[in-house]
Amino acid sequence: MVEGASGRGVELELSGPYALFRRTLVYGRALASVVPRAARCHFFELRARCILDASASPKILVVRSGAPIFPAHALEPFDSKLEERFQRDFLRAAPDWDLVREPEAVPACGTLVFPDFLLQHRRHRERRWLLEIVGFWTPLYLEQKLSRLRAAGLQRFILCVDADRACAEDELPKGAHVVRFRRRVDPKAVLAIVEPSENNEERNDGPKRH
Repeated sequence: MVEGASGRGVELELSGPYALFRRTLVYGRALASVVPRAARCHFFELRARCILDASASPKILVVRSGAPIFPAHALEPFDSKLEERFQRDFLRAAPDWDLVREPEAVPACGTLVFPDFLLQHRRHRERRWLLEIVGFWTPLYLEQKLSRLRAAGLQRFILCVDADRACAEDELPKGAHVVRFRRRVDPKAVLAIVEPSENNEERNDGPKRH
């Protein structure tokens, strides 16, 4: 969870599968990987609730800016092969559009939304869309995310959802810009949303015969 902390920048609360287990090192190591990444920030403070001994009470570990820790290596340009392939496919299929990887986070109802891409038309710069590729999901999760986006006035937001990673059989939220995919995100499906229908038909099908 990400929240704006007044006067203190942004506050992140990390949670996930590790919350289901106790005294395991697997997710502890994953959480510890945040520390060298935080060292790349100008200012940070990390607080972790740790169990150092099975018989001891939990301890609070605090690490702040200036602590003698080394920053992590530069991050990979893409989080996954899926994102890398989408960028390559989209730029090839949409020469009139620019694609920005990991644009600035967007405030939405007390939290922050981190899009994977910003799509912006090269000639009409006001035509901008944000796009996020979603992993495991439920229709309720998508509805809550879309509700926050609408409340923040973000109408031009596309969610690409993996059809094989749905955690429920319910229908997708109505009236949303959602693209289903399997193994790869089809750039034509995205273009069908961001481009006017007449241009999209011409691009996909060629000149119409009468």
